[in-house]
This record gives sequence, structure tokens and C-alpha cells, in this order.
Amino acid sequence: MRNKDWTLVFFTSLSQLSVGVVLCFTWLVYVENDARFFMEMGLSLKNPVFLALFAIGLATVISFSHLGNPSNAPKSMNNLTESWVSREILALAVYSTSLLIAFVLGWKNWNVEYLSYLLALSSVFGLAFLWMMIRIYVIPTIPPWNSWYTALSFISTTVCLGLITILFLHYIEFANVGCVTCYARFIEAQTGKTLIVSLTLIVLIEIISGFYRQSQLERMNTGIDELALNKGAFHQVFIARMVMLILALLILSVFLLKPTLLAENDHFIWIYPLLALLIAQELTGRLLFYSSYFRIGV
Repeated sequence: MRNKDWTLVFFTSLSQLSVGVVLCFTWLVYVENDARFFMEMGLSLKNPVFLALFAIGLATVISFSHLGNPSNAPKSMNNLTESWVSREILALAVYSTSLLIAFVLGWKNWNVEYLSYLLALSSVFGLAFLWMMIRIYVIPTIPPWNSWYTALSFISTTVCLGLITILFLHYIEFANVGCVTCYARFIEAQTGKTLIVSLTLIVLIEIISGFYRQSQLERMNTGIDELALNKGAFHQVFIARMVMLILALLILSVFLLKPTLLAENDHFIWIYPLLALLIAQELTGRLLFYSSYFRIGV
């Protein structure tokens, strides 16, 4: 794997985490009107809007290290009519600005009517930004990336990280007020159950698509002796990711069937390993994505 790709691993993952949190929080605000009252406000990572803003800000800073000369970054927007990279940078700026406005206006009070519209607008900008990221990597001369799997993996990462983050933030808020049983009731209610079921389906999709995609990669002739996609380090990392996904799926399945089985001393101990497993497997999946790079033609 090329050294510069590490910055892209974290840039794309953090960006998709940000968009996923905004999408899930916006959905909660519209579907569950009281959801916003369980979230912290102000300058706190427990505030989903600030967390999303922090993640996209950190992603932006990391992206500058990918550039040979960061001072030339503004020039990359000079080709909006033809370059997906230029469009991505513009979408990033618009999305970040909309988040900043929503954060400032909702600093002390989530219960303002216009905030839900601002969140919806940020979600639209976030989806546009996600689409620009996908389009950048669908390149005909790079067979492993020129595939349906690129879009699926970027979208699934966005939804997976958004769902687990929102579930974790809910747990932290209920735990802080000493009402873990309230969290249990939230999970058992329709909204919480929908979040858990959605996350379970996403993990299942990632497992199935991951195995299928790996079988496709193993049949590709890279033409590069050092780049073997069916053995060695690449295959070992792939297996490690699948193990993490299967463990996460087992935790979610047990929780869906009998949530109290994973609760101990008024603490839902499942949430911490689940969060760690899902973050680790998404980073590993992105690492595999960039490590599969090879080009044909010119």
C-alpha cells in the first residue's frame, strides 16, 4: 500500500462518519420528535452535530497532508466542469458550512423549528458530498475500484458508522443521568429497535458483499507479482475484517433476541466492543480498498 493512501483511509472514513451521524440524527429528529432532547448541546463530542463537524474538520486537515503543496488547494476547484475532485472539494465546503450554521444556531436549544430544516439541508449536502467521493474512485483504468462495490462500501460505511455512533451517544446520555433502564426501553421501542435492526442488516450486507467481492478480486490478474489479492497479507487482513464483522453480527443478533443477556450491573457491556469492532472493521475495509489498487493501460 502506498504511504499517501493512509491519509485517504482516514479522510474518507471520517468524512463518511460525519455524513452518517448527520443522516441518522436527522432521521431521529423527524421520526422521533423527542430524540433531540436526549442529545447534548454545545461544544461537546456528545453533541451529534458538533461531533459530525469535528469529524469533517479533522478529515479536512488530514486531507491537506495528502497534497504535495497544501497552499495550492484552492486551485483544485478551478475545474468544476470536468473534475470530480474539484466537485468533491466544493461539496465538502458547502457541507461543512451548513453543519457549522446548524451547530451555531442550535448551540443552546435543539427545540427550534428551523433546526430540523437545517439538518435536512445538511443531510442533502452530505449525500451530495458522498456521491462526489464515490465518483472519484469509479475509474475504468483501475479495475478493483471500477465496480459496484465502491459505491456499496462507501454507503455502507456511512450508514454503519452513523448508526453505531448514534446508538452509542444515546447510551452515554442515559448512563450519565443514571438511567440505563431508560436506554433499554429506548432500544425496545420502535425507534431504537429500527436502529438496531438497520445496523444488523448493514453488517450482514457487508459480510455477504465482502466475501463476494473478495472472490472477484482473487480472479483478477493484476500483472504485478508483488500484488497478490488471493494470498499473503491482503488475504489475512480480509479474513481479520470478516471475523470482526461476524463477531459484531453475533453481538447484534443476541441483543435483538435477548437484550438483557448482554447487560450487567446496569451497564450494556455490548456497546463498547460493538463500537470498537465496527470502527476497526470499517478502517480495515478501507485499507483493503486502497491496497487493491492497480492500473491498466495509461
